Amino acid sequence: MAQDKLQEVILKIDSAYKKMQSIKEISLSSIEKYMDEFSISASFNSNAIEGNTFTYDETRLLIKEGVTSNKRSFREHEEIIGYKTGFDFLLESKEKNRIIDENFIKELHSLVLRGHLEAGSFRKIQVYIGDMFNVTFTPCSASEVPKKILEYSKQVQEDLLHFTCNKDSNFDWLKLFHTLSKHHIEFERIHPFIDGNGRTGRLLLIYEMLMLGLLPIDIRLEERSKYNSAFKKYDRKLERSDNPNSKTQSMAQLLAESELRSMEAWNKMFLEFVADIEECQRL
Repeated sequence: MAQDKLQEVILKIDSAYKKMQSIKEISLSSIEKYMDEFSISASFNSNAIEGNTFTYDETRLLIKEGVTSNKRSFREHEEIIGYKTGFDFLLESKEKNRIIDENFIKELHSLVLRGHLEAGSFRKIQVYIGDMFNVTFTPCSASEVPKKILEYSKQVQEDLLHFTCNKDSNFDWLKLFHTLSKHHIEFERIHPFIDGNGRTGRLLLIYEMLMLGLLPIDIRLEERSKYNSAFKKYDRKLERSDNPNSKTQSMAQLLAESELRSMEAWNKMFLEFVADIEECQRL
């Protein structure tokens, strides 16, 4: 069962998180190295999910060396740089403890969609998920976007405060991933911008994780079908089920698997800093 699979991932997350907590005295430069490497992978994957044709190696070369490929369009080049700039903005914002509100979302989007006339501005027209002739979901009207974003941002802040205040030494992982899934799906259902909603929404997910003291999530290109399917399953369950968790089950599973990958990569990179290696090996 899907729920059993999620529980299995959560048990691994709980173990990996305890190992993370035992790692001491990591230098700032080492943390920056992890985040830098992560941002390259996330920029490649998040843009590829939306159809960008840059390879991972081309993405890395562009971000690290400023060298682009003449096989790729200028728009695709800007998408890679825009995402990386948005990611760096999240790290800076976390240091300032900025909240997710309308201004924050617009500023993030303006970086993601840099150079676009509509960058940082809510849409003024009706948009569709799919296309005009094969519509899979119709977001709210443009006039409703500011109100919907206000409701969304208030809920996000309330939930983040709840998890922060009730964490003690650990999280209610199951509730956390279902909550994060609901946030992400609701943002994408609002679809507040003409373009760049997916990349902005996935960056907002990363920011939530950072604000909770967890690691950023990187949904991979090879998971695109599962990712898109999770939205469709949410819509189907919305009509047929009264169980809130059943609606977000598929997305929660995907996000939990992504967080586990991040934790495992972190623990592998910083194994030498583990306070008690023997204790960690027992976890």
